[in-house]
Amino acid sequence: MSRLAAFAVQTGRGAMPWLVALSAGSYLLLGFAQPASNVAALCGRLNVAQSVFLPASNLQFSQILQAVAADWILMVVAMMTPLVAANLSYVGRVVHASQKVAASIAFLLGYLCVWILSGLLLVPLAFVLALAGAWLDLSLALGVAVVWSMSPLAQWARNKCHGTSRIAAFGQEAQADGCWFGLRTGAACVFACWPWMLVPLQVETGHIAVMVLTGLYLFADRIAPPATPVWRLPPALETVLGVSLLPGGCGPNRHSLRHTKPLAATSQPVRTRH
Repeated sequence: MSRLAAFAVQTGRGAMPWLVALSAGSYLLLGFAQPASNVAALCGRLNVAQSVFLPASNLQFSQILQAVAADWILMVVAMMTPLVAANLSYVGRVVHASQKVAASIAFLLGYLCVWILSGLLLVPLAFVLALAGAWLDLSLALGVAVVWSMSPLAQWARNKCHGTSRIAAFGQEAQADGCWFGLRTGAACVFACWPWMLVPLQVETGHIAVMVLTGLYLFADRIAPPATPVWRLPPALETVLGVSLLPGGCGPNRHSLRHTKPLAATSQPVRTRH
């Protein structure tokens, strides 16, 4: 069974269907809202630059900022929520049934909070890249993203994304621990994926399609198993091909950390507090 098929079996009955629905709803909102909007569509490089740097007779600057913030939030929810299906399923396994929904929501809020705040740095950086001109900004963003994915630092962050956290089973502690787990996972995810979020921001036409492709790439990247942080080809290729691309790797789905299981395959929850 391929890694993609195994992951689908493990998460198909857990959080993944809800996360996919949340992601699809956000894509639809972006798709419907942008054509009718008079302000910048955050994912469209040219429209963003025009709305921010050129005078607009019928819009206040605060309205532009609100539209940009709303687009960024929708973009984050659309692209990043499917990546934490295994983490969210883990939260549901280790807490009591009465706390499952509350702890899962707390995890998602913590995770998305980190990603939303990252826009304070990533959105201005996207504007700076947009000044490079047509195609050069997209090529530069894509090149940085690919090189970063190959780096040991990115692999270290991906390993952190597979980590677990001690979560209480009952009461407000379960919710607080779930939120803290979400914050930790979100920080690791931002560190691992930040340059890929710049890629759709440089595309004026077809940016929804680029968002979808980038999200699928990051999903394939995320379900690759933990590995020793070394320079390597992007793990998403390993997921798609089903073979190890690490130096010295051989055979299907081999990786350097032989005793480390992906989060989705973890069968024993950590000990919880009572």
